[in-house]
Amino acid sequence: MAKNEKTAEEAPKKSAAKPVTVLLTGFDAFAGEKHNPSQVLVESFPDILKGKARGPSRSAKEIHIRKQVLPTAGAKGWKILKKAMDEAVKQAEGPVLIVMLGLAANREQLSLERFAMNFRDYRLPDNNKELRQEETIEPKAPQLLRSHLNLPQLQEVLLKAGYPSEVSNHAGTFICNELYFRALNYKRDVHAIESVLFVHLPPEKTFARTAKRARHKSTPKGVAEALKGLAKAGREKQIEFMSDAIVETIINIAQENIEYPGLRKAKIAGAKSGR
Repeated sequence: MAKNEKTAEEAPKKSAAKPVTVLLTGFDAFAGEKHNPSQVLVESFPDILKGKARGPSRSAKEIHIRKQVLPTAGAKGWKILKKAMDEAVKQAEGPVLIVMLGLAANREQLSLERFAMNFRDYRLPDNNKELRQEETIEPKAPQLLRSHLNLPQLQEVLLKAGYPSEVSNHAGTFICNELYFRALNYKRDVHAIESVLFVHLPPEKTFARTAKRARHKSTPKGVAEALKGLAKAGREKQIEFMSDAIVETIINIAQENIEYPGLRKAKIAGAKSGR
C-alpha cells in the first residue's frame, strides 16, 4: 500500500461523500531534547485516510490530512496554529477536525485530553525563551473549555484495537494546554470545525512497552504481530506503531462522529442562533 494512504475498509463507492479535513499538529523538540515524537509522527503521517463504508450507499468518507508542526512557543505557536486553522476552514469541502499531538514524557499511554484551562504557568521557558507564569491566556474567555468528543467511548475503541489509552482531565499548564485552549476557543466562533482534540503521546519506546504488556487474547492479529519485538525495535518502527494508533483515533472521530448527544444539540442550537 502506498505510504501516503491507509485504508480502514475497502468498499465500492456508489456516491461521493464530502471529504473530512483533519488538521493534524505536533510540536518541535524542546527542553534540550533532540527530537519530539509528535513532530516525527506528523511529518510522516499519511496524506489521505479512508473511513469505513457506511449506509445503503456504501460510500466511504475520504479523510484529507493537513499537517503542521508548531514551535513549542506560546505566541509564535498560536500565530502559526491560527493561520493553519484559517486555511483548513477556507479550503475544506466538508467538516473540519483539529487533532493536536504533544509529548508528555511521564505518561505511558495515549492521553485523550478532556479539558484545557484558561491558565498558563510555564515550568521552563518556551523555545522563544519566554517564561509565562500564573497568567490568564484569554481574559474574555471561559476559565475552562472541553472537547465535545465522547472520550470514554473513543478510549474503548482504542483499547479494543490494541492501543493503550486513557482519558485525562489535565493537559498541564505549558504550551500544550495553552494552544489547546486557544484552538477550543477558536472553535466556539467557527462552526465549520466539528471537533478539537489534544492527544498527549508518551515516548515511543514507552508506548511500545505498554502496548506489549496490555496485549490480550482479543488484540487484533495485525496489532499483535506488530508488537512482536517492537519494544527493542528502532525509533522509526515504534513511531510507526504510534502513528497507527492516531490513524485509528482520527478514523473513529471522523467516521463514527463520537459526540455526546446533548452537547451536539447545544452546538446546533448555538449555530442557528448566530453564535
